[in-house]
Amino acid sequence: MSPRVLLLAGHEPTGRAGLLADVSAVLARGGQPVAVPMAQTAQGTTTFTWVASSPRMVAAQVAAACELGPLHAVKWGMVPGPAQLSAARAALQGTEAWWVVDPVVRTSRGQVLSRLSPKAYLALAGPRVVLTPNLDEAGWLLGEPAPRSVEEAAKVACALVRYGFGAVLVKGGHLPGDEGLVDVLATPGPMVSVKSRHLLGDEGPATRKWMVPEVRLLHGEWLERAPELRGTGCRLASALATELGQGHPLEAAVNAARELVARYLRAG
Repeated sequence: MSPRVLLLAGHEPTGRAGLLADVSAVLARGGQPVAVPMAQTAQGTTTFTWVASSPRMVAAQVAAACELGPLHAVKWGMVPGPAQLSAARAALQGTEAWWVVDPVVRTSRGQVLSRLSPKAYLALAGPRVVLTPNLDEAGWLLGEPAPRSVEEAAKVACALVRYGFGAVLVKGGHLPGDEGLVDVLATPGPMVSVKSRHLLGDEGPATRKWMVPEVRLLHGEWLERAPELRGTGCRLASALATELGQGHPLEAAVNAARELVARYLRAG
């Protein structure tokens, strides 16, 4: 099956990142891309600016995509503000597609790409939603410093998956030293009963249920990235959405997406 993958992201004309990078990743994994620009961007060596798409047009383009056939996956990239987010969500009501949420809020140079709050991103959680933050984004979502070790990355992945996501993939490409070879995949685990001294009942500390996430450390080859090679997060999230849309198991889908990014970096 060739899945139809809806891509919601900013348009960056060179294709180094954004929608054009998303389209290339979906095609590489055998999918059918449906590209809806959430913003127009200009990102050069000194030039940087963006203009958000009209919420009305976003809603119309998403609705038209749904009318022309089923969507098997949705990749969320740059979302400039609450109005575009609400428009796309409303138009997607009733669809059962997988969602892959790449919380792109800044460029690699630190330039702001979105006015969304962490709360808005966390509200997208659901059992068929995969969150793919990098280290800085993971810390930002929780209001904490970015993790700087595999252990810290695993902790934030667990904290994020407890918001109700089907999975959280914390990308560890910026970890120092050899630890940069590790991405962290957290998924919901079993519920356990714990006694809390902070919740007192008639007979002492009350018991509450606590979800214990399952964590997998995904090791890989460290690859140098040339400065002009951007959009690795875009490509990974789009490839992952395509794999999930094809019905592949989560970990196999993640591994296929990571391999696509590795090939992109090797090709230079």
